[in-house]
Amino acid sequence: MGPHPAAQWGLELAEPADRPRWLLAARLLSERDPEERLARAFARLESELGAGPGALLAAGPERAAAALAAEELRRAEALGVGLARMASGLQERHGGDLEALASDCMDLEELGGRLAGLAPGFGRAGVLRFLRPLREHWSAARETPLADTARAAALHWGLLAHGEDLEGEPAALRAACARALPERDPVDVEAALERLGARACRAGRPARCPLGEHCPAR
Repeated sequence: MGPHPAAQWGLELAEPADRPRWLLAARLLSERDPEERLARAFARLESELGAGPGALLAAGPERAAAALAAEELRRAEALGVGLARMASGLQERHGGDLEALASDCMDLEELGGRLAGLAPGFGRAGVLRFLRPLREHWSAARETPLADTARAAALHWGLLAHGEDLEGEPAALRAACARALPERDPVDVEAALERLGARACRAGRPARCPLGEHCPAR
């Protein structure tokens, strides 16, 4: 099912400098356009404007929207405005620094509220998409839960057990990956499980599973 989008899009999440770029990429992934098209749009933003908050803030929403429209995103104009506002919020309120944004947050809910408040259109699902691959790299993201889709697929594959403590699921999944799939990055495995779960597991439709006869739910 392929690696995590951050890896596909050339982002190194262990590097603090790449995390604001991943924030903007996660906002892009909140759109309903095909992921391949969104990847091209991010690459165009990167090459034409620079996809960091400072670069987008300098470029402005019109240029961002034009770059997105060139890749035929359905809501290019509104998304260009949203990305520019997110860049502005992060840059002007927090100096472009996610550590500053997260400072003195009491819990994940407060952190999520601050992230969502950067710009319209970045709701709970987008915030959690941003935080999940950062658990091992950013202490503020450590308590981020699994997606329901990843949980459903992990249960089918025996990577999680029924009745697992919800807060302990990410660590349990990482341990299971280390045992069963040591050659794979757990972030990539979790992303693949999310895709599988969305396609078949959570909907209870194993016939739609792209793994075909290898699907354990069949």
